[in-house]
Amino acid sequence: MLSVILPAHNEAKTLAVTLPLLVEQLPLDAELIVVCDTCSDATVQVARAYTEQVFTISAGSAAAARNYGAAQASGSMLLFLDADTVCSAQLPAQIAQFAKDSHRAVYGTAPLKSDSGHWLGRFVATDINRFNQRHQSMGGNCFVSADLFKTVGGFNTRLLRGEDTDLGVRCQCEGGHYVWLSQSHFVHNERKFRTHGYLRYYGSLLLGGVLWQLSPRLYARSLGGQA
Repeated sequence: MLSVILPAHNEAKTLAVTLPLLVEQLPLDAELIVVCDTCSDATVQVARAYTEQVFTISAGSAAAARNYGAAQASGSMLLFLDADTVCSAQLPAQIAQFAKDSHRAVYGTAPLKSDSGHWLGRFVATDINRFNQRHQSMGGNCFVSADLFKTVGGFNTRLLRGEDTDLGVRCQCEGGHYVWLSQSHFVHNERKFRTHGYLRYYGSLLLGGVLWQLSPRLYARSLGGQA
């Protein structure tokens, strides 16, 4: 079974758009888990309109919210989605196929597509896709078999960001099989780029990627982790 885990912090308006689309795409036996982290808006109420598995926590951390959701999951395959993400129609069903082979330790992601169509948005998405393929890495929208997730200890809650890349590294080190779903995609919401500026935000991602390649240990330290 596929378990879809979605952390949300004050995402009522966003979930009202993304959840109806997601629910339509899910296989009949899939479960949807929404973890509302430190919310002060109507996120909980909106989420409950689409799933009974809505949990409220006060962690203030996407990594902790994802781990909490995974602890509630029943599926042998976990799909982690950001609250603002829209995916291609066939993607959940494709990932659910891996759940039929519970002994296969897989992790992976799909290409990102720009939501704006702006040339900078397309450039950033292309560069992120190239990075993920080259390094068998993944972002916040990713999937991993439940057993592999437990073996590596889930997301590193000591990291302020970059916990998704870190998870991919540990899955790879544990012998996980990387899957790149080239025929599917995630629509990458660019609101952070628009808020902070495309060049500035992309520059921070680029520097983080270079630092990660030079020294994963130093990269973890720079993002709040411990060696």
